[in-house]
Amino acid sequence: MMRHWTVPAVLGVLAAVLTVWCLGVLEVLLTDGLGSAALTVPALRLVYAAGPAVLCAVPLVVITRAVLPRAGGSPGVYALLGLVGGALVGVVQTGVLLSAWPWELSAAAAWEMVGLPALGGLVGGVVAGVVRARRSPRDLAAARDR
Repeated sequence: MMRHWTVPAVLGVLAAVLTVWCLGVLEVLLTDGLGSAALTVPALRLVYAAGPAVLCAVPLVVITRAVLPRAGGSPGVYALLGLVGGALVGVVQTGVLLSAWPWELSAAAAWEMVGLPALGGLVGGVVAGVVRARRSPRDLAAARDR
């Protein structure tokens, strides 16, 4: 059962991380121009989000294992799970790093702390859903038999 959804999950997490990092690079390039900060600032933001993401891992796995068998494995379900997961990481990140709730922040800070992880989670969920949908039924049956 574990291998049945591990590959889509790993690729979804990678897509989410790359999405958030690329959006951070774009933001730095637009505000500060080309320089070393374009690579280091977004990477530092990912390091800050790593701890809250680890804190959210077990609840997200529990939610996913409860939802997927009931709702099916369509890309839309994965996208919704990714959105919820990203938003949860953003809320926990806000609480851990700023000791605040997201609604107590300015719009720009709330977007950076909650919006970007939620958007990354949405992209990651879509990627995971597409990867899961593209796997052949034979591959899935072989994964279940292992």
